[in-house]
Amino acid sequence: MLKIILIIAVLFVSSLLYSGEMTIHLTNGTSESFEISDIEMITFGETPDTLFEWCTVPAGEYTYGWGDTIKTIDYDYQIMKNEVTNQQYVDYLEEAYAAGDIWIEGGYVVGYYEGDEHWSAGNYDFYDLGTPISGYNYARISWDGDSFIINVPSGYNPGDFDDHPVVYVTWFGSWAFAEHYGLRLPTEHEWEKAARGNTGWNYPWGDNIDGSRANYLWSGDPWDNGTTPVGMYNGQNIQGFQTTDSPSPYGVYDMAGNVWEWTDSWWSSSSSTRVLRSGGWSGAPPNLRSWSRGHGYPATSIDGIGFRCVFD
Repeated sequence: MLKIILIIAVLFVSSLLYSGEMTIHLTNGTSESFEISDIEMITFGETPDTLFEWCTVPAGEYTYGWGDTIKTIDYDYQIMKNEVTNQQYVDYLEEAYAAGDIWIEGGYVVGYYEGDEHWSAGNYDFYDLGTPISGYNYARISWDGDSFIINVPSGYNPGDFDDHPVVYVTWFGSWAFAEHYGLRLPTEHEWEKAARGNTGWNYPWGDNIDGSRANYLWSGDPWDNGTTPVGMYNGQNIQGFQTTDSPSPYGVYDMAGNVWEWTDSWWSSSSSTRVLRSGGWSGAPPNLRSWSRGHGYPATSIDGIGFRCVFD
């Protein structure tokens, strides 16, 4: 029996129903019929638009900076609804390691970066492997010689921090994740527009902040002090802690607090550091304002920095 392997590239397949008989006409002039059940279906994996949740930011005006300067982005783009999680980053690491794109060296995940105007092409640290520091509630990824492991703080169970934002990832490691999936990091202008649109608000939801809306130092959430599950501040009651639904005008979550987020922008025209936005779990509320800026060298890896991606 002739066995035909059909390779079908799909964006999304909800169900495929096959029945009956198919005839294949071969190049030698003959043909052969067979039942559809003899076909082996091979489908490629999910694409970025189905692997992650996205929010559309339409072209138009937005307020930028502490002075609420009106600026314009003249194209639509998609931004991740949530920050990249520990599990999502582990999935990337496993795929990239299997492909030979990354390797382990001196306690770091290392990979190749193509270079830019400030940093030459070469091998750079992508992720700082290890375990969480005692007394803080965040996870950290390690390598056991065969696979990548999400290590949780004392008193928690494996899997408890899978949906928390990844930390200890460098700008290079964030860039590599985006490249792997055909995405990119947002510019700080794209980030700020996604955070507050044209509202002029200090925060994605308005001008005032409290612990029911965002994760910051001593904000009172069940994981004080440390990361919280991405998208947690959506009005749910979690472990007796009542949140207030606090998306940005475009439906994006955690645009204030939880972790600082790498962007693709330089701190200044002469700087070799990259801009950070959002503020994090270890900072005070003023750092969480939508127009607040931080910056770090792209090889920086600490417990309060993560990222999210965009695509056009």
